[in-house]
Amino acid sequence: ELWMLPGGNGAPVSLGLVSLDRNQVMKVPRPMAAKLDGAWGIALSLEPAGGSPTGAPTGPVLFKGPCMRIL
Repeated sequence: ELWMLPGGNGAPVSLGLVSLDRNQVMKVPRPMAAKLDGAWGIALSLEPAGGSPTGAPTGPVLFKGPCMRIL
């Protein structure tokens, strides 16, 4: 599952599920995409099928990195 890591003390926000396909496109809803401008990073966690049962990351974090806006 892909997570947005908001600035400050905000809790991670799910951006959606990631498949095991080598190449994929993830469409982020416009309101969520606008919030990415204020995020400090994104993370990818390993979750049960169907995603996190709690709405927060529950599995191990496989990747974490900064968000950068490229104009």
